[in-house]
Amino acid sequence: MQKKFFVNQPIFDNNEIEAVKDIINSGLLSSSNINGGKYVRIFEKQIAQYLNVKYAVAINSGTSALYASLLSLNIKSGDEVIVPSFSFTATASAVVATGAKPVFVDILSNDEGELFPYTIDPSKIKSNITKKTKAIIPVHLYGSSADIDFISEIASSNQIPIIEDGAQSLGSSYKGNKCGTLGTMGCTSLYPTKVITSGEGGVITTDNETLYNDLLRIRNHGLDESGQTTRFGLNLRMPEIEAAIASIQLSKLDNFIQIRRNNSDILSDTIDLKQLGALPGEYEPNFHNRYLYTVFLNPNDKSIRPKVIEYLDKHNINTAIFYRTPIHKMPYYQNLSDSYDLPNTDYASSGVLSIPNHHGLSEDDVLYIGEKFNNALDTV
Repeated sequence: MQKKFFVNQPIFDNNEIEAVKDIINSGLLSSSNINGGKYVRIFEKQIAQYLNVKYAVAINSGTSALYASLLSLNIKSGDEVIVPSFSFTATASAVVATGAKPVFVDILSNDEGELFPYTIDPSKIKSNITKKTKAIIPVHLYGSSADIDFISEIASSNQIPIIEDGAQSLGSSYKGNKCGTLGTMGCTSLYPTKVITSGEGGVITTDNETLYNDLLRIRNHGLDESGQTTRFGLNLRMPEIEAAIASIQLSKLDNFIQIRRNNSDILSDTIDLKQLGALPGEYEPNFHNRYLYTVFLNPNDKSIRPKVIEYLDKHNINTAIFYRTPIHKMPYYQNLSDSYDLPNTDYASSGVLSIPNHHGLSEDDVLYIGEKFNNALDTV
């Protein structure tokens, strides 16, 4: 049976398996302690050290991380939170869950009309700030950092906190500083398709002690050390099994990223787009974890992308479109929101295509994928 190449997949070895066995045998699968269980505390300490941040709060998903961060800022009904529409729906749904309104803004394009890095346009943030704006959520999409200097300048002058949606950017950096440490709080995801995984899970990072202490209560039913409910909270805890897996995966992160970067370089050296689009790049001095290898195929010919997808699928190469439908155009949000004109977002969604580059692929695998991609373009 021919090998199937997925855009992303979790990669484990015996270390994760043995860790899970140990926890099952111990019977201590989770903890309602405000500080979490043994493995939760270990993982939080490790990821805080890795990111060079004071505090880390492990949580049960990246979506919960965003939601809890918003709650810690007391975001509520009547408030507005600025978000990009070109993102996964969780960026907006976390806002809606608080009762607040997501305000969708467009992504960047450069002087040549290229869209990379597909991140929020700071000038559009500035023009959409109102008295109701209580937070800004830039998304480090595909692992590429948003323009944090410009965003921070806008946020600071308006006294608005920044919550980084770093679901895809663990290990990436902006001007030498790790994503997840660039705003008031940073959120990441440990979903199975991310660079590292715990099965399900997420992390919130911050240097703010007050927010940290509040987040500990938010993830644990609002309970304080004495077991009294002192604020609204839910069960957003990370179980011990997930924390142990995450801890081992974190120790492999830099190696995983290096393999992804090497694989991405091979793809860029191999693929010839023949003026039909653009390959992903990297802006110096930023560092890209290569969570996704996303090409842009000219959407003016709407037949190109479907033909490439069909050809690659016939050769067992999985592809993905992140994101075919911008959030503001999804039925639920069309019913909730104002009408939006986001031309760069619409253009991006009609042309992006992600192909496999993950750390479970060999160099021969990646060469095969690149060659087949070229063959697919020959059919266009």
